[in-house]
Amino acid sequence: MRRFLGILVILKYCICSDVHDFDGDIKDFVVGNSKLFVLTDHRLHQMRHDLTEEKSKDTKASEHNRVNILVPFDENSTLITCGTFNNGYCEVLDINDITNSIYYESDILIGPRQDEKSVAFISGTSSSKYLLVGKKDDDAKPRDTRYSVVTLLSTSQSQPGGIFSRMAEGSDAFIESTVRDVEFVDGFQRVSPSESYLFLNTKADSERKVLVLWMNSSKERKIEIIKSLQASRIRCCSDKARPVLVASTVIPSVNRVIWAGVFSAQNQQDPENSALALYDISHVKGRVKGFCHNGENTCGSESDTELQPLSVVFKYSSMSAVAAVRSGSWIVLFIGTSDGQLIKLVLDEKFTPGCPTVLFKSDDERKVFPRMHFDPVDFKHIYIALKKQLRRVSVVSCAKYITLKDCRAALDPLCGWCVNTHRCSTQEECLKSSWVSIPKDSLQKKLVSFQVWAEKSSNKITLHLSLSLESTGNPAFSCTFNTGTMNLCDGSDPPAVFPNCSCSFSVLSDQLQYTRGLPISAEVAVEDQKMTEMLMLKNCLNIKDNSQSASYTQCVQCVSSGCHWSSSSERCDWTLVPGEQLQTQDVCNGLFYEMEYKKPEILSLEPNKVSFHGRNNVLLRGRNLESVTKIRIQGDLECIPKESPVFDRSSDTLRFHIPPSGTKGTVKVCVVTPDDRCHGNSIITYSSQPSCTGIQPTVSWSSGGRKIHLQGSNLELVESVTVLPSNKVMKTQQYNTSSWDVWFVSVPYDGSGQFRLLLNVGNSTVDCVDYFSYKPDPEFTGFTTLQVANDLQVNIQKKADMLNLSMNEVTVTGLQGNQQYPCVLERIESNAIICKIKGESGHVPEVDSLTINIGNFSITLRKTTWNYRFVLILFYFIFLLIFLIFCILLLLFRRNIRSVFPVQWPL
Repeated sequence: MRRFLGILVILKYCICSDVHDFDGDIKDFVVGNSKLFVLTDHRLHQMRHDLTEEKSKDTKASEHNRVNILVPFDENSTLITCGTFNNGYCEVLDINDITNSIYYESDILIGPRQDEKSVAFISGTSSSKYLLVGKKDDDAKPRDTRYSVVTLLSTSQSQPGGIFSRMAEGSDAFIESTVRDVEFVDGFQRVSPSESYLFLNTKADSERKVLVLWMNSSKERKIEIIKSLQASRIRCCSDKARPVLVASTVIPSVNRVIWAGVFSAQNQQDPENSALALYDISHVKGRVKGFCHNGENTCGSESDTELQPLSVVFKYSSMSAVAAVRSGSWIVLFIGTSDGQLIKLVLDEKFTPGCPTVLFKSDDERKVFPRMHFDPVDFKHIYIALKKQLRRVSVVSCAKYITLKDCRAALDPLCGWCVNTHRCSTQEECLKSSWVSIPKDSLQKKLVSFQVWAEKSSNKITLHLSLSLESTGNPAFSCTFNTGTMNLCDGSDPPAVFPNCSCSFSVLSDQLQYTRGLPISAEVAVEDQKMTEMLMLKNCLNIKDNSQSASYTQCVQCVSSGCHWSSSSERCDWTLVPGEQLQTQDVCNGLFYEMEYKKPEILSLEPNKVSFHGRNNVLLRGRNLESVTKIRIQGDLECIPKESPVFDRSSDTLRFHIPPSGTKGTVKVCVVTPDDRCHGNSIITYSSQPSCTGIQPTVSWSSGGRKIHLQGSNLELVESVTVLPSNKVMKTQQYNTSSWDVWFVSVPYDGSGQFRLLLNVGNSTVDCVDYFSYKPDPEFTGFTTLQVANDLQVNIQKKADMLNLSMNEVTVTGLQGNQQYPCVLERIESNAIICKIKGESGHVPEVDSLTINIGNFSITLRKTTWNYRFVLILFYFIFLLIFLIFCILLLLFRRNIRSVFPVQWPL
């Protein structure tokens, strides 16, 4: 038994998941050195870094009680929590057991009273730690002109005023503002030197600003820290104003403080609504209007200090969070979005962005919580919160790259090729081996590049090959150059040294005269990893083109052949000396030939919102579309654009398919002409896949034609519905493109039973949780009419069924000869339908038949020729006949009685 219990204990602590779902929305979460703490609607959860829950504590949250401060104090092995209960409180918990309360104080409001943003973190030196809190002043009175916005609180009883006191030496330690509308977004403490930064949004006189507040937290006394206040305004960006800060992070740096902020223009329809910009905040100097430390006489001085971005590295419709790590000279950014994605973006030392990749994509539109945290143990995982869910997402996925070539193509500075283990891994996993990784300039270079130069005094040509790689060691490296089956090199070159090698050879002049040139195969080996590249060696002097766009095509051929293009003389020549090979896009831009055609225009796209599964048969309306050859789709998260052929065209319309996307967000659509230029700039939004939670109604009559409404989210993206196992496809419809009411019309089916529904989205399908079934057509047995005032009431008899007909599904028309009368439905009962034909000018209509239409089902009922009076007379006749028969039988019975029992007269 003990052995069994031991196994259970082991399983409990071994079974962990990278996803944890809570029973309430996540309000905040923080990561300590050894624990993770999650605050939900009603509880505080203590978890291990692998998301295994260890403890929970009821916070008694309600409308008047809310936890608003959650700060781990690792140096003190405590967790500080504050809330609004009992006019405010603060509690110090054991960081290893949150059910153990170390200190509790009531009647103290440190965090915001209302449900507003605030910032709190531990500030100060190793000997003097304080709790720094930035929040809007909820207790300000209407007559107040200054508001407390930043407070420095003691963290121990030995500090001035005791724990949680803002008292300093002679006065309170806080920063004031004359601006009432403030929103604190983020803040952090820099360790060396000890500096504190706070970032906030302000609004005064309808003008929004983003500010940074700086304090020298290396001071020992609280009042000295507060008095060191410096501030600057932060602006973003040059293309449009984005005056609201959404999220931010500090980027680890040695000599400078590089900070990244997500700024918003507050227009969610704009595909570039939010921008991620980098700033150097190493020297925040001066003041901003309306902010001062306690005790200053004036709070309105302002020096002209504004921070402009070093670089705007990414734009997107709805960024909501950002975090960063550094790997050598590289910066790796992790971006959360409002549509539930986690994006990875690499920057080189010049802040040039690489191609963004999506690490995680939710199936719905849950927003990524503004604060994301790394696992402090190895920084290989990042924690993100989405409503009620916490996820631990790996920031590296090196193992999925099988070869050195694939590992380098990922352009991920966190991944490299480990020579000894023969796999793509992080550098920490490759300590005793050469680790081959991408160099600083790899975003601008191909893996393999060639250069060719010739010696004028002879027919000798040198072919130089270079790999865009670097290594921590000296891996075995070799190059082999062949033409056909022959080795090309003459052996006069020095040995290959990683990552460069050369091949010199003599060539006859006529060998390079042919148009196609001399085909060369270069095989490069780095340890056991081999790569083969093909080069068509041409005589640089003879590279010419006689087409209309000769300059451009000749330039491309020249540069791609390893030759030198002279932009001044517009001719190709041999490279005279070895050097850095230029890229085609850097040399040949601007040499396009202007073809003559009417410039196409895009007027609209229908639809302009699709699932990430794509969409079939999209309609493009425009002008001058005859010359369009294909459609190009470029997304913010895709470096290589997608292209889609046109399958139906006219001068003003085109039809094409939108391919699926691995990401969500907006993409730009343009039309391509024969000169490969793209015209137009329309927007299509990729969103989450549809979700079907049910249908209404769930049954159809066998003749079909019933409107079945889908229930769920993003249903406007559904193209059709497939009924299984019959595989019948039904096209979906909606009132308009902005309507949420989406339905399909059932098809005829002679049978019964339950059927599954599949939603067709692009070339993918999504299951619907509800089932669909067929029932027999409704059965009507007749009708009667009754005059009611000047109208004719029609009572239609029907058999009870399980169809649950609605008023808008049934159409009844009365017929009298060639005259038709619409019958307005009043109610539907289980065995009857009642409708009324309106009389006109005092005339009560008569009908001799009815036509009933329900979807594809139709029936005509004819009125019986017997009238009501005849039926009544017949009823009376039958009643009299029964009465007469009863009387006759009664008389016969009495006679029989008398014959059997004769009457005896008394004597």
